[in-house]
Amino acid sequence: KQWYQRRVAITAGIFWAAGGVILGVGIYVKVQVDNLVGVTVSHDTLNTSALFLITLGCIVFVVGLLGCCGSLTQNRCMLLLYFSLVTIIFLGEIALAIAVYANKDTVTQSIKDQFSDCMGKYDNTTTPNNVCKDAIDSVQSVLHCCGVNKTTDWKDYNHPLAPPESCCEDQTKCNYSTAYQDGCFTVINTFVNHNAKYIGFGVLGVALVELLGMSLACYLRTFIIKRTEYLEPHAA
Repeated sequence: KQWYQRRVAITAGIFWAAGGVILGVGIYVKVQVDNLVGVTVSHDTLNTSALFLITLGCIVFVVGLLGCCGSLTQNRCMLLLYFSLVTIIFLGEIALAIAVYANKDTVTQSIKDQFSDCMGKYDNTTTPNNVCKDAIDSVQSVLHCCGVNKTTDWKDYNHPLAPPESCCEDQTKCNYSTAYQDGCFTVINTFVNHNAKYIGFGVLGVALVELLGMSLACYLRTFIIKRTEYLEPHAA
C-alpha cells in the first residue's frame, strides 16, 4: 500500500511541478505580449496562447495538488477527483493531437503568416521597442536561416540590396551571396521531420506518466475502500 501511495504522490508531484512551470511561462508570455502593439497576427495569437497556457497551468497545478494531498492523506474523494481530472486531461490531449494533425496545413500557414507579418514590421520605427525586429534577428541568428522560405524573401520587404545583418555569420559583409541560404520555416520544418520520433517518444512518455497516475490512484482508492469496509463494516 505504501508503495502505491508513494508512486501516486510522485506522479502527482510531477503534475504539480509541470503546472507551475506552464503557469509561469503563460504569465511571462502574457506580460510580454503588450510589447507587440501593432503586430496584429502575432499579438492575437500570442495573447490567445498566453491565456491558454495560464488556464492549462492552473488546471494541471490543481490536479497535481489534489493527487499529492489525496495520496498522503488517503482521501478517497481527492483521489477520485484526481483520477477523473487526469482522465479528462488525457482524453483532451488525444483530441488536441487529432485536431492539430487534421489541421496541420492551417497551423503551418498560420506560422508562415506570422513570420511574414513580422518581416513587414521589421523596419518599423514608429515604436520604441520593435519586438518583431528583435524576434526575427534572434531566430535567424540562432537557426542560421534567412527569410521564410528562402533568403531572397527579404527583397519583398524593402531589402533589395541585402538582407538584415542577422542573416549573415559575418555581419560586417552581409549580402544575398554571403547570407544563410535556407529559410527559417524550411529549417524548422526539417528539424521537426528529422526529430519526429523523439518528439513522439516525449509525447508517449507524458501519456505513460498520466496512465500510471490514473492506474495507481484508482488502485489506491480501491484499497482504501476495501480496508475501510473491513475495519468498519457499516461504513459508507
